[in-house]
Amino acid sequence: MTLTPFRSVFAGLRSAATVAVALACSIGFGRLAIAEGLDPAKLPGIVVDDGAAEALGTWTNSTHTRPFVGAGYIYSAGGESNLVKFPIEVKEAGTYSVLLAYSPGANRTDRAPVQIHAADGQHSAIVDQQKVPVGVGPFHLLGQYDFTAGTTEIIVSAEANEKGVVIADAVMLVSKESLEKFKADYAKEFPKLVTKKADKPAKPVAGAKAKPAEPPLETAPAFVRVPATKQREKLTPHSLDALMEKHVGGIESATIVGDEAFLRRICFDLCGRQPTSDEMATFLADTMPDKRERAVDRYLALPEFGRNWGNYFSDVVSYRTPEPELTFLNYTPFKGWLAEQLNQDVGYDEVAYRIITASGKVADNPAASYVGFHQGDRSRLAAETTRIFLSTQIQCAECHDHKFIDMPQETFHHVAAFFVRVQAKLPWNDSSQILVSSKAAGEHKMPEGREEMKPMAFSEKSLELGRSDIDRRVELANWIVGSENPWFAKAFTNRVWARMMGRGFCEPVDEIGELGDRVLPEVHAAVADHFIATGFKAKDLFRTIALSKSYQRGICDPAKGDEKPFATIAAGRLRGDEVFDSLAVAISLPDVTPPAMAPTAEIRFPPPPKSTRDLVNEAFGFDPSSEAVHVLRTMQQAMFLMNNDQIQKQIDASPGSGTVLAQLLAAEASNDVVVEKLYERVLARKPTAKEIEIAREHIASIADRGDAFEDLLWSMINSAEFLSRR
Repeated sequence: MTLTPFRSVFAGLRSAATVAVALACSIGFGRLAIAEGLDPAKLPGIVVDDGAAEALGTWTNSTHTRPFVGAGYIYSAGGESNLVKFPIEVKEAGTYSVLLAYSPGANRTDRAPVQIHAADGQHSAIVDQQKVPVGVGPFHLLGQYDFTAGTTEIIVSAEANEKGVVIADAVMLVSKESLEKFKADYAKEFPKLVTKKADKPAKPVAGAKAKPAEPPLETAPAFVRVPATKQREKLTPHSLDALMEKHVGGIESATIVGDEAFLRRICFDLCGRQPTSDEMATFLADTMPDKRERAVDRYLALPEFGRNWGNYFSDVVSYRTPEPELTFLNYTPFKGWLAEQLNQDVGYDEVAYRIITASGKVADNPAASYVGFHQGDRSRLAAETTRIFLSTQIQCAECHDHKFIDMPQETFHHVAAFFVRVQAKLPWNDSSQILVSSKAAGEHKMPEGREEMKPMAFSEKSLELGRSDIDRRVELANWIVGSENPWFAKAFTNRVWARMMGRGFCEPVDEIGELGDRVLPEVHAAVADHFIATGFKAKDLFRTIALSKSYQRGICDPAKGDEKPFATIAAGRLRGDEVFDSLAVAISLPDVTPPAMAPTAEIRFPPPPKSTRDLVNEAFGFDPSSEAVHVLRTMQQAMFLMNNDQIQKQIDASPGSGTVLAQLLAAEASNDVVVEKLYERVLARKPTAKEIEIAREHIASIADRGDAFEDLLWSMINSAEFLSRR
């Protein structure tokens, strides 16, 4: 097979991405790097800085990337009502050039919407903030518009943002003549336009309060599980089946899958890969009646169990965490820590407690990644903590009362008050050095409000004002993970059930409240009670589900018009890590990381190199909280499998390549045997008679035996069966 053209296309895309990063990172170095912001008062026309604008929703201050206007700029990853309104006072009617200031970067959005309210109505512009501004310095020309005298506004929106961050720095209205002069004089006049850093510290203002000293690093006390006040019943696989029979039906009469299908599914669900040929052969040769129980225990004991589910829960966090500027977030330490907790079967309540209350450097305490990677942002932490650990979404109440359920705006801001005193200090380009610590003082207020908000969780847990950061986070964490909390155990069990049974009790899995699609509440409650009764032990939950007849039924899509939940178990897509691990088993795909790019004058902070696993995840990864119906196969995935150099090398049948395929062809003269072994290795099953017949016909039609088997192996890897849990 000749795939060179596809490789060329892929290489071209890679080169284009590198150029974009270089362009985005090149602006603002040299003498700009020693300066502060451009002084708005020294710029021509009407200039409104972000400090004079009205920012609604969640926006974060930054000074990382120069040049900028004023004291810095603000950015947002998006969210409902995330707007920045720049008020413009036009003293004289006329035609003005309108410019938007922003600092470009590879982590910016390529579609920042801007609304210009002009004399003839509202105009819209879309700005690619990954590219260098086309205008003057940090100012990008949006166009020329007529304005009447009076007050108007220009709005930068992050409401519908899906990728990167939206930057809002400043806007400028200037006449065409003044703009041309500004362009011509910018380089020469630049030193006069900036505000220099003060050489001496400012004198204290009489009567001003001294800034509180930074307190020593606080750490949370060790986790202590509070005994449940209510007795919970444990489930067995048999009692789980009895519940499913009662509420779904057809469980007792269902035919369970054969050994091949069972081992493939349980290996994927627990370890994130298909079984090896040796594992399958050993399992099929076992004649003992408890072979499935022992197989489940064996896979639960493998380090791959913790790695697989650590990757899953890390993705739950990372897919909703925006990248900060000039710091590439590395989740590897966090994934490793999660894997260790899961493999040691630490109670999930303790794991969640340690994540929410973590302090210190990420390098020393990877649990601090969650708070640190969210930069200690109280609004994001409020929204994500309730979503991840309680599967309850409150972000819609940040800017106004929730539009669809009874949730006043105060609900969100009471939760945000738990995080008002946490802070995260971000170094440049090394997320392992992010430091999570506590502020000495501070209370949270609602937007445009004067009342200090008490830390309060859904009217069920309340603290008085004045409590320290650690006190607040410890109290919140203890309430979240408590056995009496109605959401915590249900949130975790819903995610596990969804992954193993094709859909959750509630969909999407991060919404178990009124807005979720809820089914079988009795079974959900029983599974959650079982999880609490076991001390929140994840392995026991997986074992109970895996050994039930409800789980061991065949996977098939529901019949058209059949809306009865769990009457069948639907197939699902493999996550990015699962695709990589499956390729590693199938064709011994290595995980290669190229050398790091050295900093240059143009790119001071080069992005870290991407490993093979990273590239597979980039193509096949998806937000684990997404509903299955929204997880689709894409052209990017097809192009990756066709085009990736390392994958093509592992499919090479040449005798000197040393690949799995080359070794099989050298060792086996029988084509049928090679076909059978490829099916066992790639799809974890034996081929059907029809498949062997098709393979024979194809081999006979190709002059070169190696080319024929390359075609067969490539088609297996590109099949829907290989990329699905079935």
